[in-house]
Formats: sequence, structure tokens, C-alpha cells
Amino acid sequence: MFDTIHVDEMLFYLTEARRRYYLLPGEPIPHRQVRSKRYITKVMMLAAVVRPRWDLDSRACFDGKLGIRPYIERKPAVRSSRRRPAGTL
Repeated sequence: MFDTIHVDEMLFYLTEARRRYYLLPGEPIPHRQVRSKRYITKVMMLAAVVRPRWDLDSRACFDGKLGIRPYIERKPAVRSSRRRPAGTL
């Protein structure tokens, strides 16, 4: 039970269609790069966690978070468009 690693994957949207921001006076509005609010890009993330435990060597508490990594695949563009030429990533 103490040597169990929990692995989970989740899909996240890069942004939301209707997102509100609370900004300070003089703070710039964040720029969101999406082509359409109907087709927002999703990213799959993989997370691995274990049971929190006390580390005897470093005399500190390990919180149990091993890592969160995105699973993305970059492919070269097949066709040219007004945004980028063919062959770019």
C-alpha cells in the first residue's frame, strides 16, 4: 500500500469562451490566441502522485507530487495557410 503510484490523465481546454478577469488599474488584458471560440484546443495532461511521507535522509516531508506532464504531438503543417507556410511546426 505504501509503494502505490496513482496515475491519472485529464483533458483541459487552453482557455474558456467566456472568461472574466479581475485586473488591477494599469494592468494589461491577457492575450488569448484561439482561432474560434467554437473550436478551442484541448491538451491532455498526465499526473502521478504517491502517498505523502517523511524523508529520513533530508529530514523533510515529501508532499507526494511526482509530476504533471502534457502529452502533445507537434506535426508539420501539410498545407499552407495565411497563418503559416507548409512544413512549419
